[in-house]
Amino acid sequence: MAKKKLVFILSAVVLVLIVLIKAIWFSSALVGDKSHDFGFIEVIPPKTTVDHTFTLTNKSGHDLILVDVVPDCGCTTTEAYQELIADGEELILPVQLKLRQSKLRKSTIRLVFEDGTIEVLTLRAVGRLKDSLRVSPSQIVLKEGEVPRGLLGIEQFDDTKPPTPIFTTPPGVVVHAQKWTLKSKRKPMEEIPANWSLQFELKTDAPIVEGAEITVQVGTNETHILLTNQAPDPKEVPFSKLPK
Repeated sequence: MAKKKLVFILSAVVLVLIVLIKAIWFSSALVGDKSHDFGFIEVIPPKTTVDHTFTLTNKSGHDLILVDVVPDCGCTTTEAYQELIADGEELILPVQLKLRQSKLRKSTIRLVFEDGTIEVLTLRAVGRLKDSLRVSPSQIVLKEGEVPRGLLGIEQFDDTKPPTPIFTTPPGVVVHAQKWTLKSKRKPMEEIPANWSLQFELKTDAPIVEGAEITVQVGTNETHILLTNQAPDPKEVPFSKLPK
């Protein structure tokens, strides 16, 4: 009987210790929603920035002095923040997350306080390029007797090859297209699509009308290639060289 009583007492002591350790270890000075999910965000190259404001209340029982805000990557930035958060008052922290491509983006922000307290905030978003079908260059100089080249690119969120492109051209313009080439495989865990590319050449046997264009359809996606007799804008950046 005494042995059972001793076991019961020891079990109770262990349970109390576990509760105390959890209370100390997982205690938080700031109370509020410390994570935000933007969901799916349309990305317009070269980047799209989304904003969120964290509102957290100091429940530590004493004043807190914020000495540093440390994002884990350059994709996340913060506005100027208040240093003193009095007991019972709110910390208002605006943050920005930059998205440059179709992929899952996660980011953490560490809040470092003078007393050694550290709080961690998290952001999450899934970027989706506005135009999954793109062409480079978007404007092509086409003159009689010359054979300029272009490049199509498309994102696929499954493992199938894209359909054969359909080129609708002005009179006298002929397109010779190669086959799709897989540039990078799909990564489902990171929400990164497969990227395919296709090279094509243009020919014409007559002068084109300035401002004429070629329409390109791949499945339900559509894009346009502007034809010109003038040199393209040197500031144009091909999609294949956009920063990631």
